[in-house]
Amino acid sequence: MKIQTAVAYCTLALALALTPAAHADVASSQQGLHQWPALKGKLVMVAGTVSDVLRYKRSMTFYFEAKPGADWIHVPIVKSQDDQQETWFNVSHGETTMVDGFVAARGGDVYLIEAAVSESPAGIKASWYKLTTDDPAYPDGPFYLLKPVGQKFYANSRDLTVESVLKKEAAVKPESRVKR
Repeated sequence: MKIQTAVAYCTLALALALTPAAHADVASSQQGLHQWPALKGKLVMVAGTVSDVLRYKRSMTFYFEAKPGADWIHVPIVKSQDDQQETWFNVSHGETTMVDGFVAARGGDVYLIEAAVSESPAGIKASWYKLTTDDPAYPDGPFYLLKPVGQKFYANSRDLTVESVLKKEAAVKPESRVKR
């Protein structure tokens, strides 16, 4: 009986260790399928990589599943009223990352946080996008979208990189970035 109990505890410990934390951030480099409970359904992100002799690009594509087994509805990233992206891509120039991001679950909300190099003014802009539904600002759709909700600009400095900005943004509470 003691061996069975020990095996049960080890199995439980392993299952808990392999289960992603509810608030774990998922970087664009974490390839595969990721899911978060959201909006009485589930946000699904597929992260992948395109690489060949000329390029190396990571991507994140988002879908919403309203209930288990339902169709997956594409969730665009809305940069503005005129600019919607079906898939998000990181961008690099040589060994320098120009755009990168991660997905973060905070409370009951899910955010895409992106850091992008800006030339004018020089620095890096961190942009926050929140998963939302049926937004009155977009009466013609899409029904589910990642909508811009806030940003912060980091002025150019010697140690400023996209990676350092993303690290700072990971520690930020959404309330300090979300527009009221």
